[in-house]
Amino acid sequence: MSDSYTRYFAEIYDDIMRAVPYDSWLYYLQDLIDYYKADTEKILELACGTANMTVRLSRLKEVKHITAVDLSPEMLKKAAEKINTANTEVEFVQGNMKEIEFDKKFTLIVSFFDSINYLTKEEDLANLFNNAASVLTHDGLFIFDMNSIGRINTIKEKKTLLEGDNYSCLWEDIVYRDKDIWQVRLKICLKGDNQPCYEELHSERGYKIKKVKQLLSKNGFRSIEVLNAFSFRKGKDSSNRLYFIASPQKKRLKNNRGIIKKLLFLCKNDIKNIIRYI
Repeated sequence: MSDSYTRYFAEIYDDIMRAVPYDSWLYYLQDLIDYYKADTEKILELACGTANMTVRLSRLKEVKHITAVDLSPEMLKKAAEKINTANTEVEFVQGNMKEIEFDKKFTLIVSFFDSINYLTKEEDLANLFNNAASVLTHDGLFIFDMNSIGRINTIKEKKTLLEGDNYSCLWEDIVYRDKDIWQVRLKICLKGDNQPCYEELHSERGYKIKKVKQLLSKNGFRSIEVLNAFSFRKGKDSSNRLYFIASPQKKRLKNNRGIIKKLLFLCKNDIKNIIRYI
């Protein structure tokens, strides 16, 4: 069994994930940026994969530079093929997100697709938060999503066969509910005579909101909010997907909108949800 995101999975990743609503994710991020008045000039994206979100981030207003980090060199090769840097400078960096170190500051750090759940040890999560805080401007924002602990523990164990023009992939869901761990075992076979099959394992851990907020607070973040994904409703452990918004600056997320303006913004967002996300 190999590590995750090998060359074999990188080759078929975009085909397997073709139904993922990346555009909706960008719309929601734009809503968060507008609501919290985030500065998007210099963005750090963690676990960028094959750059499906990186490409979309480059379209945001006022973005001048994106640094996109991923552990897998194979995924980064695919990512580099997608980027047109005519309007935004994009730099790809191979590395582990829990060990990020830069000699520059970012105004916004983002991570999508429950990538943070891949850190199954609390100390690794703490290291990530500490390092993120150290490379974020004082009033910058760290926005990331996570599968909730409720979502992890309601996943059903099953096997699913996925097929493309040049591959077959057996996807097996395995859940260790006593440890809040969800694993996906993949057996990837390339079609054709004498083509190899390859196996790899992906592991995610569900964390309670209280624990994530505690680790953020202990590692440089003084203002934290948690939302139910694709809404502005307060996130709960029973939610499906959560979005965390954190800043090193105290009271940074205490939006200066009046209560009426806030209610109007929330109503506007709910209408968008009907159109975009349902």
